[in-house]
Amino acid sequence: MALSEAPHDVERARALSEALSRRAEHDTSFRAHLTQWQQQAQLLRTGDGDTHNAISGGTQHGPVVQGRDFSGITFNAPPSSDQ
Repeated sequence: MALSEAPHDVERARALSEALSRRAEHDTSFRAHLTQWQQQAQLLRTGDGDTHNAISGGTQHGPVVQGRDFSGITFNAPPSSDQ
């Protein structure tokens, strides 16, 4: 809760990390769940970071998608019936 109140507070983040680490050392079930959560969290993006997109080398004659952290995009698929 304390970290959610100030998510950029490095000291609160460090304290949470240490508390989770200590509990994981003594509780194998907690450690397994924490490891699973960590693996899932690594697949997520936080929105932090830069994206630099460029098209060079001539004129573009077709569709282009540029960006970062896309999800739910399908190429060359028929339109869904709900459109």
